[in-house]
Amino acid sequence: MVYVLYNAIKYRSLTFFSACNPALSFGGMLADDKTEAYNIIPKIYLPLMFLYDHKVDLQIQIDQHGLEFPVIVKPNMGYKGFAVRECRNLSELEAYIYRLELTDKEWLIQEYIDKKCEYSIMYYCIPGTNNFGVTSICKKEYPCIVGDGRSTISQLIDQYENAFVNKDYINRKWESKRNEVPKKGNEIQLHRIGNYNRGSKFHSQMNENDEYISTAMHNVFNRKKEIYFCRLDIKADSLDEVRNGNFKIIEINGAKSEPLHIYDSECGFWNRIRAVRKHWKLMTNIVDKRRKIGNYQFPGNIEGLRSLLAVKRGVKIVPN
Repeated sequence: MVYVLYNAIKYRSLTFFSACNPALSFGGMLADDKTEAYNIIPKIYLPLMFLYDHKVDLQIQIDQHGLEFPVIVKPNMGYKGFAVRECRNLSELEAYIYRLELTDKEWLIQEYIDKKCEYSIMYYCIPGTNNFGVTSICKKEYPCIVGDGRSTISQLIDQYENAFVNKDYINRKWESKRNEVPKKGNEIQLHRIGNYNRGSKFHSQMNENDEYISTAMHNVFNRKKEIYFCRLDIKADSLDEVRNGNFKIIEINGAKSEPLHIYDSECGFWNRIRAVRKHWKLMTNIVDKRRKIGNYQFPGNIEGLRSLLAVKRGVKIVPN
């Protein structure tokens, strides 16, 4: 926070971070529109998706866009995975959409990508140069329970040790099977949304970082796109598949991104501090370079504060 305030004074702007991704509203820091980023990415890297239209029958929209169940529902304004939900059939989707319509927000319905792994990769490119790379690679492990041959699914969920798991949500999701007793050793994935606030564990893959992963990320963009600093959440069967360009981007996070490998339990305190310091220094370096190669004007401070308030309001009304 101190570093943010220092840079706000240095640049005489509360929205200085916008210059690291001019193609995105406020650089992807505040009330950004997910479709802005999706519209920039080549379709080959994206799942099928559409913006929900409450005036058109839901099944018709799904058929028109070629989606099949399960699907992922998420707000068009992103904030750390809030309100992202997997819906396994039309009745689940209709019930969730009904609750979402009460919030008067835009919602995306997205194809579920059935790949073995989910990764978060932090990419950067210095404007006006061919200097690009990756500063964070993280593999996400979805919350999972293991049967002991005696306990019910409900009991196993209650015994599951993770302070970030929303057990009320998980219990609702498994309500119809809560009294089933899984066989000993049988693994059950509680859900397939790779968010920290839903109990996923993050594992650093920085030992796998190489030029091939950097190039694969760089190939997603080009200099005309004006995205220089972002985290890509992707699905792939392995990091070798990522290196070969065989992956799907399920989420694009701009200036609000974090280097998620620091949440690995094996990452020491000082390593986290160094990684965060490097992260912010890199962002401000990109801001400086972008301003030097073109006449970039920061968005107004009042506009930025309004956007911040819009995010806060949106999070408050998000259903669990």
